Amino acid sequence: MPDLYSSYTDLAAHETEGVAYERRSVPVASATWCSIAIHGGGIEAGSGEMARYVAEGRMTHYEFAAIKPSGNFDLHVTSTHFDEPICQGIVFNSRRCLSFHGYTGAAGIPETSLGGLDTDTAARIGDALGRAGFRVVDAAQEINGNDPANIANRTLLGAGVQLEMSNALRASFFPGGDLSRAMRDSGQRTDAFYAYANAVLSAYNNQGMVSQGNVNVSRWATVPWASPNVDVVCAMGTDKLAVGGPHFLHLAGRVADTDNCYLARLACNVDQTLTLTLRKRLSGTETLLATAQNTVGLTHTAGRMFWVRFQITGSTLRAKIWQDGRAEPPDWAVTATDSSISAAGAIGTRSILSTANTNTLPVTASYDGFQQLTPQRMTVTRSVNGVNKSHSSSAPVQLAQPAIVAL
Repeated sequence: MPDLYSSYTDLAAHETEGVAYERRSVPVASATWCSIAIHGGGIEAGSGEMARYVAEGRMTHYEFAAIKPSGNFDLHVTSTHFDEPICQGIVFNSRRCLSFHGYTGAAGIPETSLGGLDTDTAARIGDALGRAGFRVVDAAQEINGNDPANIANRTLLGAGVQLEMSNALRASFFPGGDLSRAMRDSGQRTDAFYAYANAVLSAYNNQGMVSQGNVNVSRWATVPWASPNVDVVCAMGTDKLAVGGPHFLHLAGRVADTDNCYLARLACNVDQTLTLTLRKRLSGTETLLATAQNTVGLTHTAGRMFWVRFQITGSTLRAKIWQDGRAEPPDWAVTATDSSISAAGAIGTRSILSTANTNTLPVTASYDGFQQLTPQRMTVTRSVNGVNKSHSSSAPVQLAQPAIVAL
């Protein structure tokens, strides 16, 4: 059924704010994520409540809530035409967006249809929901959120995540399956509501920011890992262009201590190029093992994130890099062989500014989506048009708080 109004601008010219609808927003200082529900209130009941809870204190929140006694679906404006200025301002200035929606779905089946152009984050959310016992399916074309004009995709990355929750799923979030406004406004929620929100938040929580107020000071964030085989992936970037000398961001593996480990190092250079290298630290001495030759076309800018994958198997080390929002390349960018460190150790990140760096300090390093891709990966089965499709997934590994180590 086509929308009654072609845009928010059209809607606002015919409906009275405070009577037919409300616009709700809660800014969070320094937030890089936002959580929105443009069909909240009585349009797609339950979507606004979920978006609000997920955002609380963590992300900037926005909700367009229909509050008419009846006929609230008349206020539905499709995502590609949603031009409400507060929401646009929030999304346009966010790096990631979670856009919560509702759809009818099959009778009695609680499920989530995942879409949007931020496929990395969507995959992590889908895996987390699957592990929490929620059914996840690939979104049908009409609700897949893949149009670049979709408000969810109007972020700084040009990509977002659209979570379409079925009627049965949203009903499970409230006692007695009651989606009425009175129930939603009462604050009552079921265990399923909190389990769902916490699963979504696991994708958000696996990120960190490191404030670097000194040059030549290493800041480590590590977590124990029982196997010597390592396959870690993480998005990383800094908030400034490098001046005077590079910004160095690392993934670390087989970390016995900060003086003994293997590293995949991303150098953000003063000419905005990127250099990916494999290195080892042995008794405090750092040695270059190999340098990637194919980072041409990747440009460092303030706030831009790049994924680095670092794998150690036996004596073979290898790494690859790609820009956030793009597909992982099939080939490894750099490979080396070294047998100096063979035992299992911690995994994590390291941040350090070159001794030549002259940036106005601090420089903030950001890490997002840190995961250890385990050798025995779990499998989540998704049903697409009645056909079951298996998808390998891995549980994210939470990092400890960064330790500050002076070199």
